[in-house]
Amino acid sequence: MNKDLVIRMTGRQHAIVCRHLLPGDGLEAAAILLCGRHDGDRHCLSVMELCLVPYDACVRQENLLRWPTSYLEPLLARAAAERLAILKMHSHPGGFDQFSDTDDESDREFFEATDAWCDDGLPHACAVLLPDGRIFGRTGAPNNGFSPVSMISVAGESIDYFYDEEPEQVPDFADRHAQVLGRGTVASIRQLRCAVIGCSGTGSIVVEQLYRLGVGELVLVDPDSIGVENLNRILNSKQKDASVKRSKVEVMQSAILETELGTTVFPFARDLCDPEVIRMVAGCDMLFGCVDSIVGRHVLNKIAATYCIPYIDVGIGIKADGLGGVSHVTGAVHYLQPDGSSLLSRGVYSLEDLRADALRRNDPTEFHRRLSEGYIRGAAVTSPAVISVNMTFAGLAVTEFLCRLHAIRDEGNQGFASQRFSVNAGFFSCEPDGERCSIISRNLGRGEMTPLLGMPELSDSTAEVMTNAD
Repeated sequence: MNKDLVIRMTGRQHAIVCRHLLPGDGLEAAAILLCGRHDGDRHCLSVMELCLVPYDACVRQENLLRWPTSYLEPLLARAAAERLAILKMHSHPGGFDQFSDTDDESDREFFEATDAWCDDGLPHACAVLLPDGRIFGRTGAPNNGFSPVSMISVAGESIDYFYDEEPEQVPDFADRHAQVLGRGTVASIRQLRCAVIGCSGTGSIVVEQLYRLGVGELVLVDPDSIGVENLNRILNSKQKDASVKRSKVEVMQSAILETELGTTVFPFARDLCDPEVIRMVAGCDMLFGCVDSIVGRHVLNKIAATYCIPYIDVGIGIKADGLGGVSHVTGAVHYLQPDGSSLLSRGVYSLEDLRADALRRNDPTEFHRRLSEGYIRGAAVTSPAVISVNMTFAGLAVTEFLCRLHAIRDEGNQGFASQRFSVNAGFFSCEPDGERCSIISRNLGRGEMTPLLGMPELSDSTAEVMTNAD
């Protein structure tokens, strides 16, 4: 049985391809995209590099395009050597939204070439860009015809999902959502697989919103169990859960299934840094980070960049003296494009902070020794928490997700990459995305590699959290 094929690219890549393939002269043009892979229950191709075939090397007409294979051959050699994929793309400037007979002939030759060069049975793809920016695609084998690409995602200032088939009908319970967001957006949400990393005070509220919005599949990751201290803020948690130390993800899964709204749940009561968990998260269409750990945020940001997945991070800071005195209550929501600025480059944490957090998790004795000697900065293992504050920022995170899917904001999303709000000081600030982070996006779109995410610490199933900053 053929797996569903998913193609992912960034908004910046999409813009470059659009400018080249649709220069305004009404003639077809070509590009070759080198892609990384994720081979899970769906096969995902994430765009790494763009090769724009020069206009003067092509025979370009309104409904015909020919270009020399010399541009394809070096990329095929790399694909074969590095287990990568080739995505051949051209334009239909007239808006014809199907593959033509000429396309069929060209694509058969392409798939014969990829099969002969790579000889590994892995899929490659062809796609067509339309004047409105939509993309449709297909894969193929020399003797088995063509199969459609099930979904193509573009993660930019907005998030666009292009499906081979019209999404299923909006379920009855989501009808009032559709009155605000439109039936197309709500139906699209039903097709998505979202990951929530951290299912505690903030994460459980994010989870609650996502499945009630109608998200089709949820991957939930949290290694911890319910304790009495969690009952003040984890939705659906009960005293009996705390008494038997029931895992947080199991509590979330039970609540979702009991509600019977049709969401499928994949629970992982494990650390994000488990390689199997990373691979499952890499197969998702949207990531939500609700973790306090700097290591967790760093790894999640790298997953997003390496597999071209949009990522929303939510963090809360409360400082209190334990006796009712409050010095500050703040929170932040970050929307992170795979090839944009990162939590690291935005100053949410530093490499020094990352090293200290990794040491605290891997070698607590050495961490406390260095902390006491002033060599590193420390962070409290536990911190104050108030459910209403968690509710506020979890709501902002999911609303940001909706803003990226649907045109809600009057002037677009460009200025809302980082949003910070202080409850006690009464201020709200927002900032646009910055330059691409060279550390986090070093392996943009590379997909599966050895070691995983380019991090030696994750090279096998016994890997612990990182001991050295990347």
